[in-house]
Amino acid sequence: AQLLRLTIGKLSDIGITVLAVTSDATAHSVQMAKALGIHIDGDDMKCTFQHPSSSSQQIAYFFDSCHLLRLIRNAFQNFQSIQFINGIAHWQHLVELVALEEQELSNMERIPSTLANLKNHVLRVNSATQLFSESVASALEYLLSLDLPPFQNCIGTIHFLRLINNLFDIFNSRNCYGKGLKGPLLPETYSKINHVLIEAKTIFVTLSDTSNNQIIKGKQKLGFLGFLLNAES
Repeated sequence: AQLLRLTIGKLSDIGITVLAVTSDATAHSVQMAKALGIHIDGDDMKCTFQHPSSSSQQIAYFFDSCHLLRLIRNAFQNFQSIQFINGIAHWQHLVELVALEEQELSNMERIPSTLANLKNHVLRVNSATQLFSESVASALEYLLSLDLPPFQNCIGTIHFLRLINNLFDIFNSRNCYGKGLKGPLLPETYSKINHVLIEAKTIFVTLSDTSNNQIIKGKQKLGFLGFLLNAES
């Protein structure tokens, strides 16, 4: 934290203004954020810290969205089922989806082959981005319409995957010409983006495991709280 403040001060000395800081989502980064004055708590969240060279300026703090996505993937895999106000998301639906992909169904869109790793529960960060994707949500939606027994109660899983995918698109935006939620934050896109952020906050505070333990109060909360901090920033 001290080195970061020093660096920001040196940049200010040569005319560069730091508006935001992004870090990975590790235990060390969380400790650094707290040392800067960031509060990562669902009940008392503070997403900015004081600029070391300007008493009137605050600097926003973000966690890297790829790291957050991996943490949420790990939590989902660990809990197997996540309950929220819109239903229940089941990890088993993804395992069943991989099983169908291996059968190479000819009447549905192919799922990325890297998702086959789900069966062994060994996923990389880039596979996590494919897991929480519109293509996977659409595939589950299609299987639900076929009324196949393994997917008859997958509405909650679809909703959960889409929400995480939308959050990732917002915070992974890197192109001023991007479309939809991948586009930049502008007056004309603010309403749509803000709707997703409000939905995430509403849903994340209700997330619980099968024993009704609130997830954002437990050990695997950082992925969810990280996205909430990003939303505040």
